[in-house]
Amino acid sequence: MTPYRLAAYHDLISGHGPLHAQAVADTGRCYLARLPLPPYQSVPSATFRVALAEEAGERKVALQDPRDYPAARRSAAWQRLCTDLDSWQHLGITQQLDVSTMLARLGFWPTLAGLPLPGKAPTRDGVRLAHRHCVAQRMVIGQDSEISRHLRALLRGQAEDDSLPLPVRLGAAVNLVVEYARSADSPAAPAHWQSAAAELVAGVPHGTYSDILLSAYWRGVSFVPFHRGDHDRVREMLDASERLARAALRAAGPERLLLARENHRLVLMTRARAAQARGHRDETEHYLRAAVRADPQDPVSHVQLADFLVLTGRLRDACSSYRRAAALGAPCTAYARAQVANCRTGRFTDVPEPP
Repeated sequence: MTPYRLAAYHDLISGHGPLHAQAVADTGRCYLARLPLPPYQSVPSATFRVALAEEAGERKVALQDPRDYPAARRSAAWQRLCTDLDSWQHLGITQQLDVSTMLARLGFWPTLAGLPLPGKAPTRDGVRLAHRHCVAQRMVIGQDSEISRHLRALLRGQAEDDSLPLPVRLGAAVNLVVEYARSADSPAAPAHWQSAAAELVAGVPHGTYSDILLSAYWRGVSFVPFHRGDHDRVREMLDASERLARAALRAAGPERLLLARENHRLVLMTRARAAQARGHRDETEHYLRAAVRADPQDPVSHVQLADFLVLTGRLRDACSSYRRAAALGAPCTAYARAQVANCRTGRFTDVPEPP
């Protein structure tokens, strides 16, 4: 039986569990009603559905495609996704983009990577679809230079296209900052795209960008000084990101509250990593505990707090957090259980990689 807290990954409608599962359900409801899909930032890892299958007792093979789910158990939203996949070649590009969003939210990366792209010159949505297809290919294959070149070219096209809305261009520029900063294969590129993103932000009328987008902007461009070791500048940028995240939380109505909560948690986790890189243990713990409070049903938050507590020698507290993560389940069960045993013995060797 599917764990209740992650039921959205099997029915697209159950609004329970951690923020990422609630986001899946919210997206599924919009998809079924043919409403615009909300722009959540988080997507599952390449191994998430395997962990989900193990947690649900489906230990034979994890679902690789939504259509593998028995028809008699499909919700209306899930059935619509299956129907649209069967009709993929006959869908309009906007519908195809929506289907790709659903597959990404659910972690069906092999299905998304295998879908054929339109052969004609791409529209705006066609470029977004091609970008998502590249992301899926990289999830399935791993790092690949040709896929990365294509992905970056698609993002560059969006960032430099004066006809696109400014929020679209800003999002593409920030993605390029993160993309290049993480790879380190083009040292000048992160700073170039940081400057391009800053130009898109400067001098525009108030309200052009939402607080959530601006918060994500500051969080994304903080990768540049982070990789340079300029921790003071990182802190300034993340101060701005957190202020905007909190402002978005205060102002959010029911339709945007989950978007604001998701963004706030991402800011807290980024602040924790930045504080740990600076060697500020008290601040690191503050943000890790804040992330747990922001999303108490997400086992990843509990695991990251526990890993930090191990580093600071507080094995009893770490063991408690690992036990909570193991009880919450996918995708942390195996790692958290192994770490509980290690906390008891004080030995931390031969354990699975953290999720």
